[in-house]
Amino acid sequence: MEPLATAEKRILLQLQEAERVFCFLDYDGTLAPLAPTPDQALPLPGTPALLRALSVLPDTRIAVVSGRPIAAIRLFLDIPGAYYVGIHGLEVCIPGGTTELTADVASVQAFLPEIRGQLEQSLAGLPGVLIEDKGAAVACHYRLASPADALLVRHTSATVADAYQRKGLPIRLTHGHKVMEIRPTAVNKGRTVCRILAAYGPSVLAVYIGDDQTDEDAFALLPAESITIQVGFSSVRTAARYGLEDPGEVQRFLAAMIRRRRRRGQAMIPASEG
Repeated sequence: MEPLATAEKRILLQLQEAERVFCFLDYDGTLAPLAPTPDQALPLPGTPALLRALSVLPDTRIAVVSGRPIAAIRLFLDIPGAYYVGIHGLEVCIPGGTTELTADVASVQAFLPEIRGQLEQSLAGLPGVLIEDKGAAVACHYRLASPADALLVRHTSATVADAYQRKGLPIRLTHGHKVMEIRPTAVNKGRTVCRILAAYGPSVLAVYIGDDQTDEDAFALLPAESITIQVGFSSVRTAARYGLEDPGEVQRFLAAMIRRRRRRGQAMIPASEG
């Protein structure tokens, strides 16, 4: 991975010349700085306006891709014309459509209340621990927990997930920024994003910007020519080609992308014959 700044001129020219562009954007840590609790993670000022400007450009589409449910994301970013991918690919909403669960979720969904109940019972009373029911997944947040309690959250989540995996339930345990999540194995951000991209049609340049381990599935599965950007310069090995420092840098890059796509649109307008 290289800093995006070293290749930015070339990348922006690529975005200007591309026939069609589809930009996929993670939320937490990418469009919004990480926060102690999910409800405190707000998009940077000006980000909604940037996304609206990007979404109305000709031959340019955007999708907000998150581990949160789509309904929760739209409380902060409700962009007309945007696609939404929630719960790491388990939910999808196309522009003007309704939110739908992807396949292979129902077999797991029936067990999630039971899994949540076991986690709540085992972790009851731990300060700074938040258990979130996402409908198609269960997450344990521990950003505000003590180191000892954080260790207990990780151990308990792994124990509960392992018990159900041994019973044959198709679930996986994923690690995020101070969060453990139990969700179905059949779906991830990468598979869902690639399916959306394929449905959109050929001759499209994909851009994917994300900061979390769950974004690695998209970095790895998208076509080789895609512009994949990891936010935060994590020490963990990444499949992303480029890196940006923080959501402020993401915002700056999106503004530059808008200028280049507008320039392309202006160049495509035939000159008046007077």
